[in-house]
Amino acid sequence: MILGALGAGAAWAKGPLDRTEPGHMPPVPPGGYDLPLSPPVVQFPLPPQWVMIRSTQDWRHAGTFEKELSKACASRQFREQMPLRYRAIFKGEVLGVAFGHGLNLHDPKKQANRRLIYLFRNGDSTGCTIVSITNEDVRVLNDAQPAGATKR
Repeated sequence: MILGALGAGAAWAKGPLDRTEPGHMPPVPPGGYDLPLSPPVVQFPLPPQWVMIRSTQDWRHAGTFEKELSKACASRQFREQMPLRYRAIFKGEVLGVAFGHGLNLHDPKKQANRRLIYLFRNGDSTGCTIVSITNEDVRVLNDAQPAGATKR
């Protein structure tokens, strides 16, 4: 019994790298690893983000271009409250989403139509482009639905 305890104690005294087999881990690449030691430190954690629309079509064909709202967006009078909190993905391009009834929308002049969904491309710059779509447009665009899904 004492010999078993001494054998376990000897394995415990070794470090974790001494207990592995020689070929257990791959060799370090030449020049070492370029990974950061920790993730970047931010003042606040990032909020959750949801993909609302996913389509293989081009975003330019999604709905109606809103010229006046795009000008208001460029002057920050019509914008998303939290940029890219809700997302729409078109052919790999990510657009921000806000809803006309007020969800994720900063609209002090009340220019939004309550029945529309607004897509923001470059919503945080002066080159902001806004496209408005309806719920029916979203159903047509959503060509990534499973095969068993029925369209009404």
